[in-house]
Amino acid sequence: MKQKTSDFLKRYYLPILMVAFLPFLQQRSLKNPRGVIWSDGEGYFVYLPGVLTLGNVHAIPPGSMWPILNEKGEMVVKYTCGVAFFNLPLFLVARAQNDLRGIDRNDLYHNSYGRAVAWTGYLITFLGLFFLQKILLPHFSRRVTAYTVLTVFLGTNLFHYATKEPGMSHVYSFFLFAFLLWHTPRFWENLSWKNALLLASAIGWIVLIRPTNILAVLFVAFYGIYSWADLRSRVVLLWQNIPKLVVAAVVAMLFFIPQMWYWYEMTGHWMRYSYTDEGFIFWKAPKIAEVLFDSQNGLFVYSPLALLIPVGLVWGWRDHRVQAPVLAAVFLLATYIFASWWAWWFGGAFGHRSYVELFALGALPMAFVLEKMVNTPSVLLRGVLTALWVFFLYYSVQTSMLYTYLPGPWDGPEWRWNFEKVVWIWGHLLDWGWMK
Repeated sequence: MKQKTSDFLKRYYLPILMVAFLPFLQQRSLKNPRGVIWSDGEGYFVYLPGVLTLGNVHAIPPGSMWPILNEKGEMVVKYTCGVAFFNLPLFLVARAQNDLRGIDRNDLYHNSYGRAVAWTGYLITFLGLFFLQKILLPHFSRRVTAYTVLTVFLGTNLFHYATKEPGMSHVYSFFLFAFLLWHTPRFWENLSWKNALLLASAIGWIVLIRPTNILAVLFVAFYGIYSWADLRSRVVLLWQNIPKLVVAAVVAMLFFIPQMWYWYEMTGHWMRYSYTDEGFIFWKAPKIAEVLFDSQNGLFVYSPLALLIPVGLVWGWRDHRVQAPVLAAVFLLATYIFASWWAWWFGGAFGHRSYVELFALGALPMAFVLEKMVNTPSVLLRGVLTALWVFFLYYSVQTSMLYTYLPGPWDGPEWRWNFEKVVWIWGHLLDWGWMK
């Protein structure tokens, strides 16, 4: 009986996990739906009511966003429209229901739309975890795969953005990266038109949502490369398939047409740097230590289990596993880019939010380390490592809950690194006041 229960959990843990954490979505997002489409979240969402309800992007009101105005004094949305495509289906459902209930369509940020976005983000997160499971199972046991999926969801700030801020772009990018991780080996095994177009669509959508995620191209190009011989073979293969690659590049660019139309409509320019005076001002002195370890959203401070990624990459490089060379390049370049941004902590966030989508790729080295943990011959050592793993899962979830229960956001000069803040966080680990 015990064995049957264990096998059932290993096979069906993902839907169980999705249902089990619905109360967190209810408490954190569905009770305050306007908060889901607030600030950045509003910027990603607002294209839908602008185009489909107002029928005039020139009339989009600033709402909760910091307004950037064009020469006519109209607000120009600085965020791209990629997330809006994800939100479109449930937005239309919510609007149809509102019409039946007699709710004014001019209520652009009605609670029903916030709930629609919250549900979309939550479901998309688990669809991404589903693809992670699919890519891991051929290489790792069901137990290790389950541990890895749990680590990615609960042991990182993905949990926070799935349950508290699903209107932000990160869970959608996470899904696309998970799909890319699953599809890339299929693309190189069979460079068909279908696989090329699917890959191009994923990359085009990824870059539209967050242009810095163009690192996805690097991941695809160097996937499976462990030696100079591998690289030479890859170049030959690409040369033999240039027509497919050209068409794929065109398909990827098609995703930018709606955004280019919007920019032209609002500014008269087809291409535009929408972040105006915000930029990468720390190119020569990147804030790498701060990005990784600062109490103000440092990656490893709020997601300690993310340390499994560099450990797994070192071990994987030695054993020619888990795509270590290209993943090391992606994470190093991503860290350098994040550390060069003027606001290296990326605003009012929980943990370093720019890594959320990259945790999809990081699942491979994570699984490699967890496999070693599970297979450790010493019962005592295995028990200690498992206990630490469970504790850090709890730690990441609890600190996320504290973020919304205690005064926040944890942003600004008062949250710069100091011993006092770290002690403060750990001192509240058993504070369950958020359950009231």
